[in-house]
Amino acid sequence: MTAPLTKIKNAGVYKTVTGIEVKESGAWKTVVKGQVKKDGDWKTFFVRKTTITIAQNTPNINLDIHSQLTANNGAGFLGDVDVIIDGDVIVFSTSTSEPAFKTGTKIEGILKLIFNGSEIIGKGGAGGRGADPAGNGAAGSAGGIGLLVQKDITIDNNNGSSQANISGGGGGGGGGGGASDSDSLSGTEIAAGGGGGGGAYQGAAGGTNGEGGAGAGSAGGNLSGGSAGAGGFDDEGSYLSSGDARGGNGGAGGNPGQNGASGSNGVTGSRRGSGGAFGAAGVAISNDNSFTITQV
Repeated sequence: MTAPLTKIKNAGVYKTVTGIEVKESGAWKTVVKGQVKKDGDWKTFFVRKTTITIAQNTPNINLDIHSQLTANNGAGFLGDVDVIIDGDVIVFSTSTSEPAFKTGTKIEGILKLIFNGSEIIGKGGAGGRGADPAGNGAAGSAGGIGLLVQKDITIDNNNGSSQANISGGGGGGGGGGGASDSDSLSGTEIAAGGGGGGGAYQGAAGGTNGEGGAGAGSAGGNLSGGSAGAGGFDDEGSYLSSGDARGGNGGAGGNPGQNGASGSNGVTGSRRGSGGAFGAAGVAISNDNSFTITQV
């Protein structure tokens, strides 16, 4: 609970108390944690409250090491904390192995996360590499976690929608399968698969060796997955007897919270590889220990 509302009468006017002190061993000391009796039960309250405002795109927030809280983190931060994420701000991650936002474990009071039309997005998965001729495309990588909950939290979605804008990173697209074809007249045709697109937020693009003009995917954007690369196409001219070698297209990267697309198999040729599997979307909110999440 938050600090109880306490007032005193000063010069005929009631004024709200913003701090409490007690005298101990002859010295006045500030109270930051106390208890009040409510409905027969003693309940803890915190006098101190800290507000953290995130005003620009920011990576890898971990409240256990946040500069506004670390002075008290040796034995826990004795107070309530509001984290306000301003409108159009994105809290993101630079690695799929690291959540974009971690609540940490050291805040003893109430933690409230307030959204003002803002986003928390995990790192996007990388696109899979397009296959060498006749080979199989690589799978796209999974996206990372958006919010890691390590203590009870209240989420205030102050942007008018029903759910807070918290997403796992988009999955990377799979690489396309390669292809090759050969006969006695035309020789060997070879075509690589296209690269997969990276997932949002900013997943890396899948590359390719470019045989037959195969294209690499593009990296994921902030709020959209990257586009897939086209499969290669090798045409040796008019003497073909069994068809041109054409590699498969890569798969597009996923938007925030969405899977990537699988790569396509090699299209034509006597030997054709398989497209790579899609990368799965990252988890929006990871809460393995069943902490209480209250949405208001």
